[in-house]
Amino acid sequence: MNRCFEKHNFQELNNIDCGLLYNAIQFYNNKFNQINNGKDKVFFDIGCNAGSFVKVLKSFGIMNNIHCFEPHPVINKTTKEYYPHIIMNNYCLGNKNENIDIYIPMWSVGLSSIINRPVFKTLNQDITLFNVKCETTDTYCLANNIDEIDFMKIDVEGGEKMVIEGASEMLKNKKIKCGIFEIGETLKDAGTSDKEICDLLENYGYTINKQISRNDYLFHL
Repeated sequence: MNRCFEKHNFQELNNIDCGLLYNAIQFYNNKFNQINNGKDKVFFDIGCNAGSFVKVLKSFGIMNNIHCFEPHPVINKTTKEYYPHIIMNNYCLGNKNENIDIYIPMWSVGLSSIINRPVFKTLNQDITLFNVKCETTDTYCLANNIDEIDFMKIDVEGGEKMVIEGASEMLKNKKIKCGIFEIGETLKDAGTSDKEICDLLENYGYTINKQISRNDYLFHL
């Protein structure tokens, strides 16, 4: 049995990066002063996993319009049961509208990736291929009448650039206020870099905050 099935491990996953994500939402609130302005806000949690970001949003009193994307077939179900108020999508956001394979190391703690990362082989883990739907952010927003995203969290084990590429129309039209994405070895495994992502975002007029964490960059209008 995959260890992520166990209740105590789900709780451990649920607490990962909460401090960082809290600081990111506090930055968003200070920058735009919109958490309590009565406006319907929209949040995207791309690579939701066990819901650390959802937990942080709840601590700010945010319970509506949280769109989560998690292709792991067990984690997405468990997270939705734990946080029934979220809109859970059991597939990926990327740069194409098609079905793709994701890699799931069966003895990891809730890990999945569209990148067959070398660390999976290093750990000598059994890998399961799971075919799921992939959609661009632009397509999803159009289909769901989403005109603006207030905050977007992206933690997809190397596919961050693909997510950004799939949000080109929203970014070009300044329809995403703020977001955070993971950097590090996962990007190298995917054949890209934080510089390539930053160049994309800066070309759309976004500012990059590299001080929030050594593992994550924050972008904003």
